[in-house]
Amino acid sequence: MRKMLATATFALGLLPLAVLADEPFDYEATKAQYSARDYVHAPLPERGYNYFKIAENTWFVHDDFENMVFFVTDMGVVVYDAKPDVTPFLLEVVKEVTDKPITHVIYSHHHRDHAQGAYLFPEDATLIAEADTAEFLAIANDPKRPQPDIVFDDEYVLEAGGLRLELTDPGRNLHSQDDLIAWAPDQKILFTVDMFHPDAVPWIHWGESSDPWFAFGMPDLLQEQYDFNFIITGHERIVGTPEHLQTYKDFIADMKQTLGGILQSDWYHAAMGEVQSRYDESAAHFIYKDGIMSASNACSDQMIEKWQGRVRNAPLNMVENCQTMFMHLAVLDP
Repeated sequence: MRKMLATATFALGLLPLAVLADEPFDYEATKAQYSARDYVHAPLPERGYNYFKIAENTWFVHDDFENMVFFVTDMGVVVYDAKPDVTPFLLEVVKEVTDKPITHVIYSHHHRDHAQGAYLFPEDATLIAEADTAEFLAIANDPKRPQPDIVFDDEYVLEAGGLRLELTDPGRNLHSQDDLIAWAPDQKILFTVDMFHPDAVPWIHWGESSDPWFAFGMPDLLQEQYDFNFIITGHERIVGTPEHLQTYKDFIADMKQTLGGILQSDWYHAAMGEVQSRYDESAAHFIYKDGIMSASNACSDQMIEKWQGRVRNAPLNMVENCQTMFMHLAVLDP
């Protein structure tokens, strides 16, 4: 019965998209349907993917867990990201909504799950990447991740057929060693691929971030600089919103406060005293690890209790994320 209800609820969104391609974009309706938690659990069409507008002439394509975005311009189609799992679906969707050619493809970063679809695009499409991404692609020497045609340092503005897409190297890295922020001001679409998961807990070790302290501050930076409608993070089938980013920001702040309280608590100091009494003085590394894990496990228990239901998958990776937060909050960073 639940499956039947979900199917009925989302029938409009899943079935007649080709028919709806020319309808005017409705931001509030799109947000209500496709940024909602229920959409995560809605059945996909038999073809294995779905797509919907997130701005005029701007489309969000997803399978069960991955997503990509493309813009239809006066000249052709501009694609952001090159995911191997989603690119074949995106190529089908492009043919459904326009007869224009794909003119540009932008690498978000060099990781295989975001770049190994690049070889599937037309050979005459222009590949664009930041200099660090180009360097990592050269090291990989992977025919599925061909070298970009345009390589830039720091900033690049793509002007194509009425589309303006501002590409920025943030200087430090929220996830990989070559992250990119992209901003489509007319569409009010912000791209911060692999930064966070909308309506869900962070991936393990804060998305395996290469610079967690910078990643912890990213929500503030983005809220200060961009007035966006949707935020594209590369994973999940729902499209991110300003509310999702605020929830993520609140989650970061709460974990900092939770860990801070644990580290200052009488029980934690007593527990560490007991640990030190159990080890020889030469076993400093064991004492250190015990202190990290005692705090991380307590943090995880408290965070799960507070966040269960507020986000999806609250128990997932919570211990590891508390551990990463502990290391940067108490040991490695200011």
